[in-house]
Amino acid sequence: MASSSLPNSMPAPSGVPERPKKLQRISQACDLCHRRSIRCRPSNENAQQQCQNCYDFGVECTYNRPSRRRRAPSTSQAAQNVLPVPALQATSTTSRSKSPSDHQVATGSSATSISANPRAYGDGPDYTGALATVREGRTDDGVAIAWRSFVLASEETIEQLLSVYMDIVYPIYPLFHAPTLWERLRRRDHLTDRGFFASVMAACALASARARDGALNEYTSYPKDGPVQQSEIFFSAAADAIPKDLNKATGMGYLRACGLLALTSIQYGQIASMHQYLGHFCTISAIQHLHDESHWPLELTLIDKEERRRLYWSIYCLNVLSTVVFNSIPKFDEVSANVRYPAEIDDENITPIGVTPNGEVSWLRGWNFTTDLFRVLEHTIRRVRRNHAPPREDRPSVTLLLVSDGLTDSQIMENILHLYYQLPARFKDYTVIMSGDGTDDRFGFQAANIQATLQLVRMTLFSVSIPNDVYQKCNVADQVLQTFHGICPRYLSAISTPLVYHLGGIGQLLASVMEGHLTEATYTRVRQLLESLVSLVETLESDLQPGAGASKSLRTQIDRIDTYMRMPAPVPAPTHHQNPNAFTIPPTQQQRDAGSMYGMAGTMDDFTLP
Repeated sequence: MASSSLPNSMPAPSGVPERPKKLQRISQACDLCHRRSIRCRPSNENAQQQCQNCYDFGVECTYNRPSRRRRAPSTSQAAQNVLPVPALQATSTTSRSKSPSDHQVATGSSATSISANPRAYGDGPDYTGALATVREGRTDDGVAIAWRSFVLASEETIEQLLSVYMDIVYPIYPLFHAPTLWERLRRRDHLTDRGFFASVMAACALASARARDGALNEYTSYPKDGPVQQSEIFFSAAADAIPKDLNKATGMGYLRACGLLALTSIQYGQIASMHQYLGHFCTISAIQHLHDESHWPLELTLIDKEERRRLYWSIYCLNVLSTVVFNSIPKFDEVSANVRYPAEIDDENITPIGVTPNGEVSWLRGWNFTTDLFRVLEHTIRRVRRNHAPPREDRPSVTLLLVSDGLTDSQIMENILHLYYQLPARFKDYTVIMSGDGTDDRFGFQAANIQATLQLVRMTLFSVSIPNDVYQKCNVADQVLQTFHGICPRYLSAISTPLVYHLGGIGQLLASVMEGHLTEATYTRVRQLLESLVSLVETLESDLQPGAGASKSLRTQIDRIDTYMRMPAPVPAPTHHQNPNAFTIPPTQQQRDAGSMYGMAGTMDDFTLP
């Protein structure tokens, strides 16, 4: 806005000698001069539009600052004039639907004024905020400016890394709607929306780490000229973008960023960091009621809802896997989730207002079945922990009061296999070779992931009851290993570190045979199976930086079994004296039958997976 306080210069009438021009005074300094505390005087070159300082700096002369004579603005209004543009967009609930130009008009900040001036740097908006800080003396977040400047200079690398993400991560963790991701990236929304910025940086960190760890195939291009620590650089950018006060982390972007950072932490082998970002996800999720669709904002488009559904169930599956593999506390409960499964329709057929199914089976059909398996796994691990829990003398067993496991483990496995055989053939052919065609490979990813999860469910179900037969456990483990050796190695490498820990969890279940009696024959067989599993895990770990350590952990289990077999026969433990004042509950019929259930020949041998 041009200054209205600059008087027009009136020419002197003819025949009247001109008086010397009187120095013009400005009643109110412009925004630039006020911020820099310098004298504001009219420009000699363009007195009607700019003061001299604005002309020299090449910026528009504005008077957006309220006068001191007027009523003081509210705190929120005053804050808008000093916050950087991306921070403003992070707090806006409608930033998703606005273009960058719409964001700038809405903020009314000096960044808009600079970009509108033809003498400013370039023709586009000042996305980074650096121009406003350096040229106009604005007080801004220097760290945020540095990250945005880095991202603006790395646009080609970011695009390549996101392509890697779509090739090898998206089939298992489809946290973006692909057309929307590329459109928002083209509009540079990640430079004006802080939550989306965090999501993009986290996706790049994960893609870069997977590529560095040998997850790529010959069909995927990757920027090989980047620094070795490229993944960690993007990880730091994403972590810095997440507010320390999680109450301010509103919107889908921060939730997605926390989930991706948890996945990247697994890739790094940093399990404590994984728990940290899973905890952040759970906190933000609880604040925003992600687990209950009835509390979602009414203005969400269909694409927004589908992205939220995919995100919720993706991180749910990750949490169940971490609960089994790392023996942690489950942070999700599928019974409490009022979230629909994602629509089994490809991204290209989903628009903000509706879907246009093409009649073909989507790869998301297999993805949803894998979620079913993780839901079964959640309840199975709870059963395992209930049955393996040590007796308590200080409190009664509420489990026996309230929980009744009506189905046996063999019946559960029958039900799972019944659902499995109803899947289309493409989801059951786990030996298919990766072709480089994105559409076909997504089906291959689902087939491999279904088999990996199905074997983990099978081993976990077999460990529910105590005691269990070592010979039958070895038979199950043998079939599990045969299945994994039949999966295309390309898919195993692409799934990467999570699969390594996945296999490590199966090995830990197999190594638990020390809970029962081992003969020389069963000892030899268990050892051979563990050696075969270690060989497979070591092959997958060979390219990881750093190694996940799963093979080393399994080697330790082999040493423990060797030590166990060299020990003399154990002395029977003394009879446990229960607290006479403790409340006791008679066992259920199922628990009385548990000891003999796995003593029957062929209980689990009847289930042979394809």
